[in-house]
Amino acid sequence: MKKRAAKVLAVALAAAMLSGALPAAAEEPQTIVYWAQWSENETQAEVLKDAIARFEENNPEYKVEVNWAGREVRDIMRTSIDSGTVIDIIESGYDRILGQLGEDYLIDLTEYVAGTDFEASISEGMASFAKGFTSTGESWYYIPAQPFVGTIFYNKAIFREAGIETLPATWDEFMDCCQKIVDAGYAPMTIDDAYMECLYTAYLGLMMGTDSIEEMMNDSASDLWDSPEVAQMARDFGDMAAKGYFAEGTGSFVFPSAQNTEFAMGTTAMYYNGSWLPNEVADITGDEFEWGAMFFPAPEGATMDYTTYTTGCQFYAVPKTAQNVEGAVKLIEEFTSVETQTDLLEKCQCIPVINGLELPASLADCGTLMETATGAAPWCYASTISAEVKAVSNASFAKLLSGEIDADGFVQEIADQMN
Repeated sequence: MKKRAAKVLAVALAAAMLSGALPAAAEEPQTIVYWAQWSENETQAEVLKDAIARFEENNPEYKVEVNWAGREVRDIMRTSIDSGTVIDIIESGYDRILGQLGEDYLIDLTEYVAGTDFEASISEGMASFAKGFTSTGESWYYIPAQPFVGTIFYNKAIFREAGIETLPATWDEFMDCCQKIVDAGYAPMTIDDAYMECLYTAYLGLMMGTDSIEEMMNDSASDLWDSPEVAQMARDFGDMAAKGYFAEGTGSFVFPSAQNTEFAMGTTAMYYNGSWLPNEVADITGDEFEWGAMFFPAPEGATMDYTTYTTGCQFYAVPKTAQNVEGAVKLIEEFTSVETQTDLLEKCQCIPVINGLELPASLADCGTLMETATGAAPWCYASTISAEVKAVSNASFAKLLSGEIDADGFVQEIADQMN
């Protein structure tokens, strides 16, 4: 009797499974492999961990496997992809993604992004920036994140004390501002060694454009180093040094000496840097520092509008070794969501890649620059810069700012060492 009952039960169960009356075994979630450029203990990583937890809760069909590779990711990503390593999302600085990977290594995500709410959420300027590096100018190989602004930061309190009511648009107006700052008892400007090239490329970029700067900063034999524009740049910065418009010690400051002392302590009015600066010196400046940010003034003969700012960002991309492209795009969308972008803004002072979020006072002027700009160029007007070329040009430029050599001396040193 028991055997007969068991047989009947088995037949019933089989029939139920065939008819779908019983639930099938749950499918294993698909894995999304994400290589991050953050170390696991960084604040950005903590924000992204929260984003991943939300994503997995809302999308139980996926689980995310993270390699918190840190900055090392930029050194290993190409060889890892070459060896066939499965990576669904790779993240690094835009220049690294472009220089080491590019379209040869990455999947075109346009079919997943174009025309979606995801695409519409990304700010127009950053969408244009990311698309501008593609062969068509319209494709989505790169998804921008955590954009930054290259700018002359200035101390509004010093400008007010010096009687400067209008920000300079031209080099002559900039010189007038510097003199007013000196008259008020402050040093007008300084720079650290880590950002030396930002000054001369900002000047030359407005005169010569990004293609020329890209060539110069990657080819020591380029004839552009012997151009009238370089000679003019040397004269104008040499003139600033001669008039005492740079803080004493400029040219020899090792990062972060100038930003942490001369600028953050309020004895120097201006410092060229990226929009991460307020966060880096927050413990020094406190809440009372009045942050300002302005466009680099146009030198005589500029061919680009002075209302151009330099920028950069991180790029998310999907390598050709990816096995879960659709899931990868969904996770990147979570990373650019309002909740994640708000967390990055509030906890890391990262400028959002989407519209509609209010910036803190320390970054408000950076937001205004982005909104009012007529153009944007890569950081230092070049997507890549040769370390060897930069070392030579920075060394001579440091001597120019310190007064060790004059404009003619700079031109001669460059001619001797670049060719």
